[in-house]
Amino acid sequence: MIGSPEGRRALVTGAAAGIGRATALALAAAGALVEAVDRDEAGLASLVDEIGAGGGSVRYRVVDLGCPAEVEPLVACVEAEAGPIDLLLNVAGIGLRASVLQMTPDDLRRLFEVNFFAAATLCRDTLRGMSERRRGHIINVSSAAARRGLPSMSAYAATKGALHGFTQSLRLEARRLGVAVTEVLPISTRTRFFDSATNRAARPYQPRGLVQSPEYVARRILACIRRPVAELHTTPFLRPIFGLDALAPNLVERLAAWHYGRSGEGEK
Repeated sequence: MIGSPEGRRALVTGAAAGIGRATALALAAAGALVEAVDRDEAGLASLVDEIGAGGGSVRYRVVDLGCPAEVEPLVACVEAEAGPIDLLLNVAGIGLRASVLQMTPDDLRRLFEVNFFAAATLCRDTLRGMSERRRGHIINVSSAAARRGLPSMSAYAATKGALHGFTQSLRLEARRLGVAVTEVLPISTRTRFFDSATNRAARPYQPRGLVQSPEYVARRILACIRRPVAELHTTPFLRPIFGLDALAPNLVERLAAWHYGRSGEGEK
């Protein structure tokens, strides 16, 4: 297990903006050696400036997580240049707001490459070294959508649902190797995610209801590194909903159909 992040090398994906950036900043402030990954070089460069101004340690690497050829060598390259990775934080993600009839096969493939396949590959590759050292912590940031798909969110929910099931299996395998695995399930967070997501629906794609800040989520992640848990829900309000969904899925489905039917959500 890890405990304090101080002096530990942390690989953070999606570090140029949003939850990834806030987490990288929080880790650096706590004394971690941050390896920041994103495809946005300008965002990474500004992150380096911000962390450097505070006296923190950070290096960055520009990687398109939707390209397997760039993902496959990533862990080996980082460890060869900088040393063993103690913390892996799979934060990167892209969105799509479209009905099943509106989405294309390319949409689905791109979402799975970034949101699932890249994360799964990095989990596998970091676990190899962590298991040899019998020390490490893997944190996969999924979404509340991993537990309940909503209209116009089928592709996104599918990728996060896949990451949810993968993380559950990984956690049980990694435990006997001395490695902690956590899944973070945030609700809507106030980031550029919604602006950059592909939107084919008739209405704007924006966070609604209870919205959290990326800094709040990052603080929760940092606390989880110090004291690992299996699942981190960034709000307690979802727990009874998930519980009801497990106990009475047909009732929850009828309630959801009624609610989204009234709002016209998911209509083409």
